[in-house]
Amino acid sequence: MDKKDVPSWILSLESDDLEFIRKFVLNSGSLKQLAKDYEVSYPTVRIRLDRLIQKIEIN
Repeated sequence: MDKKDVPSWILSLESDDLEFIRKFVLNSGSLKQLAKDYEVSYPTVRIRLDRLIQKIEIN
């Protein structure tokens, strides 16, 4: 895939956001498992996901 084919919303994300999305997909969307992976609470992961959704919506 060429860089020109990558959607602009993906290019606007930081590397830690992309890693979060990768882990989210690999964990089949389980926020509970993501919380375990990041060693944080479920609400913390939910807030991070909500902020990521906002970033994507802006772009």
